[in-house]
Amino acid sequence: MKILIGSCGGLTGVYLSKLLKKELPKAKIYGFDMSEKIPTKFFLDKFFIMPSSDNEELFLENLILILNTENIDIYIPVHSKEIKVVSKHTKILTERTKAKFVVSPYETFEILDNKRNAYQKLKKIGIDVPKMYNKVEEIDNYPVFIKPEVGSGSKGARIIHSKEELSYIKNQKNFLIMEFLKGNEITVDALFDLKGHLLGFNQRKRIKTLGGAAVITETDFSIDISYILKKIEKNFTIVGPANFQFFYTKDRIVLTDINLRFASGGLPLTVESGFNIPLLTIKLALEENIDPALCKVDRRKRIMYRYFEEIFEEVE
Repeated sequence: MKILIGSCGGLTGVYLSKLLKKELPKAKIYGFDMSEKIPTKFFLDKFFIMPSSDNEELFLENLILILNTENIDIYIPVHSKEIKVVSKHTKILTERTKAKFVVSPYETFEILDNKRNAYQKLKKIGIDVPKMYNKVEEIDNYPVFIKPEVGSGSKGARIIHSKEELSYIKNQKNFLIMEFLKGNEITVDALFDLKGHLLGFNQRKRIKTLGGAAVITETDFSIDISYILKKIEKNFTIVGPANFQFFYTKDRIVLTDINLRFASGGLPLTVESGFNIPLLTIKLALEENIDPALCKVDRRKRIMYRYFEEIFEEVE
């Protein structure tokens, strides 16, 4: 089996390459990224440089070339933008290559990828989301929180403590102004089957983050999230891996983010807890039957500590 990991230069790419090497020792693990100066290449059988998915036509042309030339069996897109492009052009990829992959329908991205739109849809089905302010004059309490309508991680997000600070986004479009939530943050790693049915999930709190990704995270089942996931399952078609972020207090459980991809930081904790989402995603791609027992976490109290490790390369 030949597996290609897309946009593999970040934490997720490094983790997937090492995990798949361990779990599937007979498989060939390939990967691509926009730069060759990434650590992931040291854990791959073959590495390719690819153009950014921002240029959809060029990206697809090069992706199809690699998939066909290397006779790839399984393709695992990783980055949010990459996955959205793959979802948009699923028909072309399935017609022109034999590679199997799992992504949510493009219609789901159109609904959930924009946070303003997603919050409005989620609120209609009874899910608590942050209060949004359409105008500065509507703000009745500081601080507030701002972030881009489209995007993941912490890029562009910040706390605003006064009306004067809002000049930060005065000349910028497509930013959300919302209530600043106080409470405990929890992330849920989930997997949905090819028909959009929830297979399983793991709950964890992010103790420390770096660039929006968890580097210290701990399992947390102190609250019940399952009924919210069931509402999402009923109203939206999500396929494959996804992760959700919540804030909770004694009075509220507020959904703040939906990402239709592997979690960028805490995924190893979910795998260690017995729910191997990457391997199960491959099974989904191959349309294999999945034992429900493989989709349950052990719910043990467990902490993951992520750390840096150096790799050196001599270049001319």
